[in-house]
Amino acid sequence: MFLTKAFLKKSAVLFLIMVILLLAVAACGGGAAPAAAPAEKPAEAAKTEEAPAAEAPAAEAKEVTLTFWTFVDAHTDFLQKQVERFNAEHPEVKIKLEPTTIAYQEMHDKLLIALQSGTGAPDLVDIEIAKFGTFLRGDIQLHDLTPLVENTKKDVVQERLAPYQLGGKQYGVDYHMGAVVMYYNKELMDKAGVDIDSIKTWDDYIEAGKQVKEKTGAWMATAETTDKWTVSPVMQQNGGGVYDKDGNLILDSEANVEALQLLSDMMHVHQILGIAPGGTHHTPDYYEMMNAGDKTASVWMPQWYMIRFKDFMPDLKGKMVVRPLPVFEEGGMVTTMGGGTGTAITKQIDPAKLDVALQFLEFAKLTRDAQVRFWTELGFDPYRLDVYDDPELKNNDEYFGNEPVMQTIKGMFDRLAPEYNGPRYPEAQIQIREKIAYGLFEEKKPAAELLSTAQAEIEAMQ
Repeated sequence: MFLTKAFLKKSAVLFLIMVILLLAVAACGGGAAPAAAPAEKPAEAAKTEEAPAAEAPAAEAKEVTLTFWTFVDAHTDFLQKQVERFNAEHPEVKIKLEPTTIAYQEMHDKLLIALQSGTGAPDLVDIEIAKFGTFLRGDIQLHDLTPLVENTKKDVVQERLAPYQLGGKQYGVDYHMGAVVMYYNKELMDKAGVDIDSIKTWDDYIEAGKQVKEKTGAWMATAETTDKWTVSPVMQQNGGGVYDKDGNLILDSEANVEALQLLSDMMHVHQILGIAPGGTHHTPDYYEMMNAGDKTASVWMPQWYMIRFKDFMPDLKGKMVVRPLPVFEEGGMVTTMGGGTGTAITKQIDPAKLDVALQFLEFAKLTRDAQVRFWTELGFDPYRLDVYDDPELKNNDEYFGNEPVMQTIKGMFDRLAPEYNGPRYPEAQIQIREKIAYGLFEEKKPAAELLSTAQAEIEAMQ
């Protein structure tokens, strides 16, 4: 019995020593679990008690440099601002725009050489509408932008996309609508006793012109003899133009003959049209004549000509008003489009940059915000219908009769005559400017003869 007690006592001492050693090891190593583990804490509670982990560094923005050619400084300024806005809204990418402004003819020539040689072209480029057809020949070296316009199809005026399409594909997007309107000198029209809002048809316009001529001695309008702005819009308004929607050349169409005959009669029969000083509506002599306020009662030009009025004809402030074109017949088209510049992406762009370039082009020109800025920053009429509800496009314009001009223009879009482009559109424009307009007004040649000759010459180039 004594040995048993001694043995037990010795065993207890040994057990106590072993426990003390184990606790000492645990204290040094820090790895042993406590004898009684507490209940598991929620993840959030556990986090608050842990030392804060170092934050993961933010992913660096992808830097993309896009080269850009244009012939208009204002376009560079606009896109530079759009780059800043794009970068602010897309922190994952940082675009740097490298623009180059080159004289109109030189830029288009240089671009053609670069695309044909396969080297030296920019990533983005502005191509003026009269030159665009040149770049739609053969193996087209511009990227298809159809997905961009499909994204905004329900909002965009489709007729404005047509001049930059071929074979159902989109190759450029414009900066404006370019709606052609009639600018009336209301003060002069009132002096002649003509209510401008009673003018609905071209026949009404002719009768009003006779009254203006009789009462004031002024021309109802002037005609360009070395440019297209008098003849082309009227041809398109009547369903003519250079190409139809199927890509057929239609210079000698009956619609064009009828339109040009109307203009010829205005000058040579009714004698209500004069010749524009200098042959166009863009010369200092023309601006001076118009600015006098008593020589010409109206002129039809695209919306962007509003800028010319404000810059070069300041004395007409408050006297001019904007109205639709007179129609050929009741229910006919009241406007068409004039001028334009399509921004394109060339196929020489680095494929790694293409997605960003496409994303930026859509942001810069097709979003609602971008098109409001067409008006507020460039002075151009947008071609997204939903922007016309913006307060900026509802303001009255003091120069143009203190009327909401952009709302007047919006009201024309449901009767808008389209314009179609094609491979020989540039050569056709030369025919219109240099031969058809001059032949019609200066040489009194028959409309049908001028158009038939032009058609034959263009077909010979095909």
